[in-house]
Amino acid sequence: MATSTLGSAWLVNENSKITKNKPKRIVKHKKKAWRVTNVEDVERYLESKRLEERLGAPFEERPSDSLFVVDTEAAPTQPVKTQPTKKRKLKEIGPLKCYSILTPSSAVMDPIKKRNRVRLPQERGDPLLRKIMEENRAKGKIQKKFLQSMEHHQKNVEFYAKKKKPEKLRSTFDFDLWGEKGDSIMIGDKHVAALDLSDELKKYTLEKTGKRVYSRPPTMFAKTTKLQAVEAPHPGSSYNPTFQDHQELLKTACELEAKELKEEAKTRRRLGPMLIKIPLEKKEANWMAEMSQGLADDDEPVAENQEDAPCARPTKPKTRKQKLKAKVLRMKEIRRKKLKELKKRMMELERLRSIRREIRKEEEQHNKRLEQRQKEKEEKMYKPAILGRYKYEPPPIEVNLSDEITGSLRSLKTEGHVLIDRYKSLQRRNIIEPRIRHRVVLKYKHKVFKKRSHEPLPGLKVGERPEPSSSKSNIDKGLIAIE
Repeated sequence: MATSTLGSAWLVNENSKITKNKPKRIVKHKKKAWRVTNVEDVERYLESKRLEERLGAPFEERPSDSLFVVDTEAAPTQPVKTQPTKKRKLKEIGPLKCYSILTPSSAVMDPIKKRNRVRLPQERGDPLLRKIMEENRAKGKIQKKFLQSMEHHQKNVEFYAKKKKPEKLRSTFDFDLWGEKGDSIMIGDKHVAALDLSDELKKYTLEKTGKRVYSRPPTMFAKTTKLQAVEAPHPGSSYNPTFQDHQELLKTACELEAKELKEEAKTRRRLGPMLIKIPLEKKEANWMAEMSQGLADDDEPVAENQEDAPCARPTKPKTRKQKLKAKVLRMKEIRRKKLKELKKRMMELERLRSIRREIRKEEEQHNKRLEQRQKEKEEKMYKPAILGRYKYEPPPIEVNLSDEITGSLRSLKTEGHVLIDRYKSLQRRNIIEPRIRHRVVLKYKHKVFKKRSHEPLPGLKVGERPEPSSSKSNIDKGLIAIE
């Protein structure tokens, strides 16, 4: 029986004779020849060599004094401590770890001696020129560009010293915004404000007692209208008015109605031509006539022998004589204007009385304009202001006709509404702006579909009916076509 092992191949025959087998021929380019080689001893050797290089030299070459120390002094004997008298000292703080990491831990020299680095200002430039510059500076000779840079630097320093720092956004308002600068806002209890306390303590006391009053702008109390909150109605709208008051109210309502009808008729008259319906045939004929406008003129023959337009002559430059003449004329015109201005001033000295009258007249007109503006401003106080995009629309006049007046409140027909009247009053007094209620109307697209019962049969046109005699045959044809 023959067996084989990994380390060495041995052959055992039947006579128990051990003979060494020949080495097998291994194919190196097959996957079977792949082996995992252990190189730990090689790496360990190389690591030890690197450590010796970092430390300076191998241990075999170093002297014994650098590796061993002969201890010739005896250690001092210390007395045995019976009990601790002092606390142990803290460990001395050495160099920080962040800095110790940066220190080189290798003794190997840098193979690249001229490695790139940032050169200092003293190392830059030509050394010969630097030497000459230092000698000139020692003698007091400084280049002009250095003097200019020094002046600019000094100017910048002075500018930024004088420049005011931007103010930060204020978050605490400890002064009166609507009063003079520096006024205190502690307006409230006079006894607290008169005490000999700090401002912070006064402020805290007034806040906690609830008697602190902040100042308000004067425009906050200015009235924007002089209309009354509740206005008295017209005497003609009473349940039992006099004949004259009732007729006066009816006349006012009639005038407003006639004005509205007039505006409506005016609008209808203006929009009338736009709303006329034109037949489709006439519309197409008009469109064709408009589009073919000017096409008939293209058939006319164009004149071929047209004379070219004469070209403009280039202007000739002025001669010396012409330039001198123009200069003389210019100087005469300037002299004439100056004399005219001087004569005008002399004439104004003679008409001082008339100038005073003109000034007095202008002052009177100015005063009249001021009075007129004041009057218009007062009239505006009785009218609603424009606060939004919509104008104020007055409500309709609440009036009962002659046959609706009964003389008693029980059977009186009411007109108007209380809430609408109050709402219009707020708009009229500029408390709220006039507005229009917008309603969202959702319009959905109609879905159109055809029923199968209304669809035409195959072979028939839309709107065509089958003949009564051949209706059955058509239906059969339709069924056959469907199948």
